[in-house]
Amino acid sequence: MTDLKKKRIKAVMKYTWPFYIIAVVIVVFAMNFIFGLTHKIPGYKTLTFFISGKVTNRDKLEKDLKEKFADKDLRYISCIDVEYSHSMFNSKLSITGYTSADILIIPKEKLDSVNVDAFGLELEEGLIESYYSSSELYTQNHIKYGVKIDEDKVKDYMDLSTTDCYMILNGKSQNLGEYSLKNTSKDHNMALTLVKDWGKNV
Repeated sequence: MTDLKKKRIKAVMKYTWPFYIIAVVIVVFAMNFIFGLTHKIPGYKTLTFFISGKVTNRDKLEKDLKEKFADKDLRYISCIDVEYSHSMFNSKLSITGYTSADILIIPKEKLDSVNVDAFGLELEEGLIESYYSSSELYTQNHIKYGVKIDEDKVKDYMDLSTTDCYMILNGKSQNLGEYSLKNTSKDHNMALTLVKDWGKNV
């Protein structure tokens, strides 16, 4: 390589080196994004909660649920918690709750003011017989949608905004076993089971 070429390369590098750094950063981000898409945790191995209140011990919740569902290979737990009186409650419920939560814990007062059919799973007679025959249920327009939560069963994990909350199963969840719209396996029923275990009996 001649001295002239070396000088030209040095001159070009002097002004273009930031672009090489940017290119490396872009490649790294692109590889991470592609890796994330190809290795995404399946929905039936995760549980997401919308909680009208405050999570007080997320570590214990995660530990206990992973032990409970060890045979289901539960790998990730996510909580969206917001006080019912908070100004962001409605936006969090509609933007993240309806779209991503498997189980929504919502006060009856709020349920009475929304169309639960738009997001909640209808509890058919067969499903009730299998899971919720002794549970206190929420009904809207003569259709059963949710199970009243027993605060004593979740007091180690969360404080609810009100004592009158119901658990609504999101119809989009992949943890509804044979009742899932995603046609997942009957074994992928963590949401159904958990609502049963946390439910208040009649």
